Amino acid sequence: MSFFRSFFGICRGPYIIRDLQKHSWARVIVHLLLLCLLCSVIIGIGNYLLLNYRWRAAYADFIEIYGPRLNVSQNGFIPARSPDVSRRQELPYNTLLIYVSPSGPEVYPDITLRDRNLIVLWGRGCLAMFIRNGDLWSVVRYNPDGSADWPEDTLDFEEMKAELDKLAQLPASDKWQFPEQYKQGISVRQLFFSFRFSYALIMAGSYFLLSLGMVLLVTFFFTSVFKLFSFNRAKMLPFGILWKTALYVAFPVLLVVSFFPALQLPGTGYYTNLFLFGWAGYIFYVLRYLVMTAGEDGDEVSEGKNE
Repeated sequence: MSFFRSFFGICRGPYIIRDLQKHSWARVIVHLLLLCLLCSVIIGIGNYLLLNYRWRAAYADFIEIYGPRLNVSQNGFIPARSPDVSRRQELPYNTLLIYVSPSGPEVYPDITLRDRNLIVLWGRGCLAMFIRNGDLWSVVRYNPDGSADWPEDTLDFEEMKAELDKLAQLPASDKWQFPEQYKQGISVRQLFFSFRFSYALIMAGSYFLLSLGMVLLVTFFFTSVFKLFSFNRAKMLPFGILWKTALYVAFPVLLVVSFFPALQLPGTGYYTNLFLFGWAGYIFYVLRYLVMTAGEDGDEVSEGKNE
């Protein structure tokens, strides 16, 4: 059964679940990866379009604060206006842009940083993005040599602030490397396009990993606990079949909750909680259906293989 047939089937109710249980594990994992990819693309496109809608005022403010163009040299990106003055700017989606001049950074009070969704640090020693997900932060750092350091661990607020202060204090580098097309400078329009695209790509990648890990962990934990405490009542559903059921039940729920970060709806910060509540309600509805219709096919449920 194809991905879209499986997806739309489980969205219409539990009636297709016995057919889905017969899928091989390879097909189940491929379907899960495709779903997470679809949701991440929706989130990326949503954030890109929302920033496009909201960026107009920020675009005008950026020109007023930093000038219409950035000069590019071995010393990095340098604003055309007042390059020796450190300053900051509000950007769409509760984002803060911090420019650090060679004279050193400003003091950043907690109230200015704590509830940001994104902090962009524009320094002479690096460029960095601090991305908040709930109470934790991830840091993506771009170095003068053109390499990038992707997040390995998440940070709490105090750790994030310490990392931001450390990166802001990095000495200016005179070894920045840029693609040839940027050697003559970069317009503010180009800069905002690059920022929007990079941000949308990072959001899509982050939610892909988050959704994949969340679905696998939650469904495996539920399956283990259910089998442990259901005793004889769970004999009709072997562990593998029950886990497949839990995974497919997550499909419509994951798609729905993905629209919260895609459209920046209220409750985006509770993405995981929204998934858990929706999935829990649907899984017990599906299990009730399986119990009430048990034996109708005249066959015992067993580990399935490819159709």
